[in-house]
Amino acid sequence: MKTITFLKAFILLTIMAFSANLFAQDHKVEITPFGGYLLGGSVKFYEGKFKVEDAGCYGGNLAVQVRGGNFVELSYTGMTTQGNWKPYSDYMNDPDFEAFSVDMAVNHFQIGTVNEFPLDNEKIRPYGTASLGTTWFNIKDAQADDEWLFSVMAGLGLKYFFNDKIGIRIQTRLILPVVYNGGGFYFGTGGSGMYVSSTAPIVQGDFTGGLIIALGQY
Repeated sequence: MKTITFLKAFILLTIMAFSANLFAQDHKVEITPFGGYLLGGSVKFYEGKFKVEDAGCYGGNLAVQVRGGNFVELSYTGMTTQGNWKPYSDYMNDPDFEAFSVDMAVNHFQIGTVNEFPLDNEKIRPYGTASLGTTWFNIKDAQADDEWLFSVMAGLGLKYFFNDKIGIRIQTRLILPVVYNGGGFYFGTGGSGMYVSSTAPIVQGDFTGGLIIALGQY
């Protein structure tokens, strides 16, 4: 599992570095690989609750400067974790809803804006960010269906530059996969299936830090 994770990160960084070099010919670009911690959140159904466990996350940002301290940014955030289903007391003795755990991955793909707040000190750049995209809940179980959900994010962060080309970036975000209906997860237990049909909001958040590599002239 760790080998796959590192391979994903390597491929991601290679693609972002190649793209950044193309953009930097005419635009100012920041590429930021990062790591951190992602709060998984939970989905509440009528029969019980499905909890996505908190875990470490990794990813990268590719930001292209539009003007001044305003950027358009592509980002990816991923984590490998575990999901735990726990029925409410009324369903504890029902074999179709018995408690279980499943391995899963959560992947966020976003496009949005980064807007820096001007300060007298050019090395320190606080900012706000907002984005939209899709979230992929990849369930590692043959009897479970993956989910692709529209998602939105908003956050605050801080950049600190050691020089014109290298800096660090810390950030926290609120992540909201959009409310959906019709039962987002389907699990089989003991040869029987469970299908729930209800509105199921989930709220996530992350805390990340990474190294900024700046290309082009600032």
